[in-house]
Amino acid sequence: MKFLLLDVYPNKPYRINKDQNGGYGTANNYGFGNSLISKILRFVVKNSVDFPPHYLVQLAGELINSGYEVKYSRNIIKNENFDIYLLSSSIVCHETEIETIKDLVKDNKIVFVTGPFATNCSEPYLKAGAKVIKGEPEMFFHKFNKDVEYLINLPNIVENFPTYEIDDLALPGWKIIFDDYVPVMKFIGKGPAISIYASKGCPYSCFYYCVYPLQQGRKLRIKSPQKVLNEMIYFNEKLNVKNFIFRDPVFSIDRKHTVELCEKIIDLKKNFKIGVETHLKNIDNELAHLLKKAGVNLIYVGIESSDTSVKENASRMSDTNINQISKINYLEKIGIKVKSMYIVGLPADTRETYQNTFNYAKKINSTYAQFNVFTPYPGTPVFKEYENKITAKKYEEFTQNELVFSHNKLSTKDIFEMLDDSYKLYYSNPNWVVKYLLSKIKKIFIH
Repeated sequence: MKFLLLDVYPNKPYRINKDQNGGYGTANNYGFGNSLISKILRFVVKNSVDFPPHYLVQLAGELINSGYEVKYSRNIIKNENFDIYLLSSSIVCHETEIETIKDLVKDNKIVFVTGPFATNCSEPYLKAGAKVIKGEPEMFFHKFNKDVEYLINLPNIVENFPTYEIDDLALPGWKIIFDDYVPVMKFIGKGPAISIYASKGCPYSCFYYCVYPLQQGRKLRIKSPQKVLNEMIYFNEKLNVKNFIFRDPVFSIDRKHTVELCEKIIDLKKNFKIGVETHLKNIDNELAHLLKKAGVNLIYVGIESSDTSVKENASRMSDTNINQISKINYLEKIGIKVKSMYIVGLPADTRETYQNTFNYAKKINSTYAQFNVFTPYPGTPVFKEYENKITAKKYEEFTQNELVFSHNKLSTKDIFEMLDDSYKLYYSNPNWVVKYLLSKIKKIFIH
């Protein structure tokens, strides 16, 4: 049996990534701003970060491990026949995906759609003529030994299939991705970069608006440190990969596991470069040094807002503002770059509360700052509250750079101005400019 893994995207001048935001995807249009800074940011990010949804790569690994022929492409391959087309779903490429399905179905192709968005929003894909595999598709295809007829005869929605331990899964199928293009994450290092998991699932309270638990669940599932290390060694040797993006919702949520993994990476002495996303509550000076020694040079942290009542209203669990500043300053002092992430227009936000958040962002002055618009996503508890307030005409507008619902206190114009000003004023702030230039000078002299 021959599979084509399709990963389609609309043609846009900014970067779109289906893997981030819990597999729903994000698009970095930076507030549609026309300022020089906005244009530079769009160009730099589009040319610096590019990797596919990890679940699709893991799915490929499962099929390859079972002996099937598998290809990956971002476009329909016209001159080659495939038995089954497996399409990755997302909210940011949704309408493009639907048109692709319709084109395939017209040619009598068999299409299955996978991923978190299709799991929680199946109907449009079914109407277009595809079948939907809900949940984690790699679990469905683990040790798969069926034929085309079996797949054809499946119901339109496939669910309730077994869940295996993540240690049981095959090596992800990165080779077929590299056959199509070389994924990169230039903010952690030059050369190819791949995503990897040390854990899945997140028990934190921000599941109210966060989409990560929708497919991975709220129960923490851990991959053994040795299994993680084996993957890193394998892809380093086979594909010359030294840059790894850990896609765990909260990388250091289990301290003992994180320490053991870091120690194994340190003992390996491979000089890997690593990016992770974590929660500042799980970081202290001792762990920060261990992460740095293991090769972590970029950490994403969610700040969201500086206002306690605004965060509480959105069920956001955070460290204190004083601790956040102290920890970020310490991480950057020892050489780990931090990207602090903020939300524009949380439900309880006003112009004043967000201005306080932006002033707080300037005070933190991390190497990178990202500002995203609050977005109620289908499948999350908050969506049920805002479903009748949605103003967006297309799912592809759910980019985290547009207001897609009727906010009680802020207009679309307010959000646009707040978002655009955030990027312009943050990256032109003299304190940030001086810090950035000094880091570049220091790097020149060190290397």
